[in-house]
Amino acid sequence: MRRTRFIRAVLVLAALAGCSLADELDGEPCAVAKDCWHTQECGRTAEEEQMELPGVCVSQGTGCVPGRQLGCTCDPLDYDKDCLMAALPVVIDYPAMTCDEVRRVCVLESDESGVQP
Repeated sequence: MRRTRFIRAVLVLAALAGCSLADELDGEPCAVAKDCWHTQECGRTAEEEQMELPGVCVSQGTGCVPGRQLGCTCDPLDYDKDCLMAALPVVIDYPAMTCDEVRRVCVLESDESGVQP
């Protein structure tokens, strides 16, 4: 009986630890889905792949983080989706972005001469 209770307790603790791991990996850099938890995907846009930038671990079906990743949708009037902050941690050297008001997509920010870095 004690052994059965012990095994049951271990299984419950393992299940609880698995839930928190998904929270821990949420928003972390990734290159492929295997870098994320099994309930997540690597939200990496074509623009990020082209520039060899990492994506971000997000819940399955999310795709990308609106207003926080190159090539993802944005809204210049919404502070949370205006492309001024990247979805990745600040230790990642992510290029400055702006929201293209016509296409409503995060693009590279141009310098004063209009040239994109």
